[in-house]
Amino acid sequence: MSADSETSFDDFAVTAMPRLRRVAYAWCHDWHHSEDVVQDTMERVYAAWPRVRRGGQEYAYARTTLVRRLISENRRAWRRHESSAVDEETFNAAADVHPIPDTAADSAARLDTTDLLARLPLRQRAVAVLRFVEELPVAQVAELLGCSQGTVKSQAHHARTALRAAGLVQAAPVSTAVEEQPPPSTHRGG
Repeated sequence: MSADSETSFDDFAVTAMPRLRRVAYAWCHDWHHSEDVVQDTMERVYAAWPRVRRGGQEYAYARTTLVRRLISENRRAWRRHESSAVDEETFNAAADVHPIPDTAADSAARLDTTDLLARLPLRQRAVAVLRFVEELPVAQVAELLGCSQGTVKSQAHHARTALRAAGLVQAAPVSTAVEEQPPPSTHRGG
């Protein structure tokens, strides 16, 4: 790879890896595994970098690679039985990432959300992470997961319902204002 390509990949990796780690952690709820999956993803992106760079969709390619790897791994029996536990602070120190200061309430809500995401079925978790963490449109999630838009919508609905039941997401505000209609006229012209 040329020096220019190396530099552009390094710049991309610095900006993309924290976001990819966040997506991977929201998906698998395991910092060590998240780091491993992101590392593998970046290796695959590096191998395809000249082609990926020409397409101009570097992050989309990396995210797709990450999601497909996570889906593939979740299908393996050994993965369902193996996980490690480490807190976010330890992970950040090990990865030399500086955590963003936040309030205790924000941390507690984030931990509750990641715990709930870990308990969702695989398809709901995939849709929830891509729709609510990555904020992708329905069509893009459907394309990424290889399913219909209706499936994405229903899985997002079920995931949102589970989040609401846990009190982590508030119901969408319902407008109670009724558009003022003029009263029916009682005057008949004659």
